Amino acid sequence: MKKFVKTDNISWVYSLISLVLIFGLAGCSNEATPVLETPAIEQRETPKPSATPAKETEQPIPTEALPVIEIDPGDLEGTLIRFLHPWSGAAGAVFQDIAMKFSLSNTWGIWVDVESHGNEDILIEKVQSDLVKGEVPGLIAVHPYAFSWLDGDASTVSLNDYFNHPELGIGEDVHEDIPRVYFDPFTVDGELIALPLAPQAMVLFYNQTWAEELGFDSYPGDENTLKAQSCAATTANLADEDQENDYTGGWLMNFDPAALLSWYTAFGGEIPEGEMLQFNNNAGRRAFGYLENLYSPEEGCIWVGRQPEPYPYFADHYALMYAGTLNQIPLQLRWMEQFENEDQWTVFGFPGPDGEVMMVDSPGLFIMESSPEEQLASWLFAKHLLSAEVQAQLVQSMFTLPVRESALDYLDDFVLEYPQWVSAYDLLGQAQYMPISETWGYGRWVLQDGINRLFAIEEEEVGDILEQVDEMIQTLEGTDQ
Repeated sequence: MKKFVKTDNISWVYSLISLVLIFGLAGCSNEATPVLETPAIEQRETPKPSATPAKETEQPIPTEALPVIEIDPGDLEGTLIRFLHPWSGAAGAVFQDIAMKFSLSNTWGIWVDVESHGNEDILIEKVQSDLVKGEVPGLIAVHPYAFSWLDGDASTVSLNDYFNHPELGIGEDVHEDIPRVYFDPFTVDGELIALPLAPQAMVLFYNQTWAEELGFDSYPGDENTLKAQSCAATTANLADEDQENDYTGGWLMNFDPAALLSWYTAFGGEIPEGEMLQFNNNAGRRAFGYLENLYSPEEGCIWVGRQPEPYPYFADHYALMYAGTLNQIPLQLRWMEQFENEDQWTVFGFPGPDGEVMMVDSPGLFIMESSPEEQLASWLFAKHLLSAEVQAQLVQSMFTLPVRESALDYLDDFVLEYPQWVSAYDLLGQAQYMPISETWGYGRWVLQDGINRLFAIEEEEVGDILEQVDEMIQTLEGTDQ
């Protein structure tokens, strides 16, 4: 049993804490790209895009004793479970459709009631209300750090016995079908605390056609090449007759915490599990010093846009590259059509001294501590959500990465239509998982605020800013978030 506990509220006078909380609420949205209807799933005999094997990480290991589940699945007839998730709109409708079909067809007589809550903050508010009333949901899709927002405690179930059960668990063939990187954040000291569900990736969008016109035959594979291409694009926009695009062209700066962490990781930064977040180290100073230098008046090869969305900048040759997630691919395609831009473009990982890195992130599927019947029923539905067919459905609707590699067998048309998505899928060998700790839950907004100040105030030194970031995170670690 895993217990998440939140302490009593402690007032704090620093204005940054208010900023952290504001960003925390605003940044929890998980709404996916809208689609008009759920695509039909048809299995096809199609070769899968080749993905380099992911790095070795700890995975659930069968226990020495045979796992025991006390409830007979035949006794689950009429069991109702509630599934809470943070997606809304078309994505929420997809989960509703999946749950309805499962409820009408599963052999155990389980019924799933789906609740869509738009973002994790709203979801946790609902869980808080349920705890007060003694009504605990069966299954929740949420990041682990979100549990720290609860007043009180919420207990989740270790999944080892379910996962390893010879009849009801994840078989060896399925286990091998799931890239190891997805299990990494949810396996703690050999204990599986949740299942991955809908992994999203942070990547760099890149205009291949424009880069070729600038004299480059491939995307930047390291930080020096990225600098060269960004500077070349900036120079090209300065040299043309359009004064409105002056001082644009290179990488469009993104202060999203996931993008900042991607740069930090690309330069060798690590956040060991269970340890305090620290960015004032060699990797942090190199990564953010590199970006600061590219932004400086002396270089001026990356820039900050006035508009909140990158799509028109990319479509109109204001930005050679920008950082974004895979669910932005269809939006960028629409903007390219609107600008009648037929350039070829792709996505790639964040380049650093040792190659490129792609950060992936997903809420985990947590089974809440309840009756044995509800826990087993929740497990069986969670297992269904990881089936290849369902994962393919989520990929088509939400532009996520599939948890199961065999989901590619159902994505023939999708793969042909979205080569940019395939480029990201092929980067799984370079993938690393975003932190899921409580400290990252608030520390990401401290990092964002610090790097914002680094770019806004010329006299600030990167080491001084990162030292302040680390100090604030340490201070917040001892307070109530």
